[in-house]
Amino acid sequence: MKRILFISFILLAFWRCNDDDVFSFGSLMSQENIHFKAQPGGAMMYYKLPDESDIFGINVRYKDARNIEVLKTSDYGGDSLFLDGFNEACQGITARVTLVDNKGNESTAMEVTFNTEESAPYAFIDRAKVLPSWGGFQVLYESPGQASGMAHIFYLGTNPLTQEPDTILVKSFPILKGGDTLTFPLAQMREKNTIIVRTEDFRGYRVGQKIWPDIETYISEKLPLTMDNFDAGGKSLERDDLKVGLKYLFDGDLKGNQRMVTGKSKEMFTFLAGPDAVGKPMFVDLEEERVPASIRIYGILNMKLAKPAGNPWNQFPEARMPCDVIVYGGNDKNGNTWDRLGTFVQSPTLTPLDRWNYPCDQNNSGGSVNDLETLEAAEPCYMEVSFFASPARYRYLKIVVNDTFELGGGYASLQGDFGNHENYVAMHELEVYVKKD
Repeated sequence: MKRILFISFILLAFWRCNDDDVFSFGSLMSQENIHFKAQPGGAMMYYKLPDESDIFGINVRYKDARNIEVLKTSDYGGDSLFLDGFNEACQGITARVTLVDNKGNESTAMEVTFNTEESAPYAFIDRAKVLPSWGGFQVLYESPGQASGMAHIFYLGTNPLTQEPDTILVKSFPILKGGDTLTFPLAQMREKNTIIVRTEDFRGYRVGQKIWPDIETYISEKLPLTMDNFDAGGKSLERDDLKVGLKYLFDGDLKGNQRMVTGKSKEMFTFLAGPDAVGKPMFVDLEEERVPASIRIYGILNMKLAKPAGNPWNQFPEARMPCDVIVYGGNDKNGNTWDRLGTFVQSPTLTPLDRWNYPCDQNNSGGSVNDLETLEAAEPCYMEVSFFASPARYRYLKIVVNDTFELGGGYASLQGDFGNHENYVAMHELEVYVKKD
């Protein structure tokens, strides 16, 4: 009898030992403790593990858009998993959820389903727009809240090595949250181009491709203008003794050559509007309806000439140059219908070195022009207001200078005495560019 009891005890102990190696949670995880939220390219799974000491983690298995088995894991410290790998929006994706102990044993699988939203690479191909641009083309795209993946932009051109037709890569870039507007100038100029856009996910799989044929490239050219094309709104300062007037605005002198030749700092050979020209419209007559591309406003370069007293706009022309400009287009000069074409804005108190007109600034002592030879070798200084490429045509441009720079650097303390208190606007030269017909 004792032998039988002993054998029974040994068998019971052995059974219990084996039972300890069998993974059992007592009860499976409830589906009420799992819920999903569709996301771009997948879904976020939120879960709450049962309050049992045996549970170490959770496994989720599903097949992605390429029918590849995916395993997502998390330990007891987590409460969510992102189930990714999808492109277009899907409904009822099946997944299997198991609980895991600290030895890697898994419970019986529980089946769940979830929905997804379209991924950023898929949305890029589906919603991107390719439009004409000046000297190239533009790509506009929108991206969902959770951006991922890469985009590759190509055009059909000529391979510079083989001189054969080829697909030329312009740029590869990560897709940004919210979207972007990108402009691509082309070295190989054609009137029309074929644009190819490809996208891929961060695993390197291609998501999609789309081709836009016959995208027009806008070519710009400078429009010949004279003083008869410009209306300063009655604000042009005409002083022959100072060589200031409207006739100098389109005379082709971009840097101040005439002033350097005469050597007289009093004579500016430039255009000046004022007083009270800031905020007042000035008009350019394009003579017929044209597609405007941009305008350039030049500044007279800083010259090492004696500065005459009594004329602050002569001594410090940089403090009369525009820092905030808006350009409008319209077909009725006296009407109220004007389309905003472009803007240029810099802070009036910006550090002189960072201003567009620094080569014109008295603070630029190291860059001052000392003689005509140096002047002719120097680059002109200008600000450019570029316009969006559009087929819209306009007869008139309206230019509004909303602000000018303040004196900066070592001359900031002179702002009170020599600042632009009378709201003059200095423009050494004005150029207008339009689409070449």
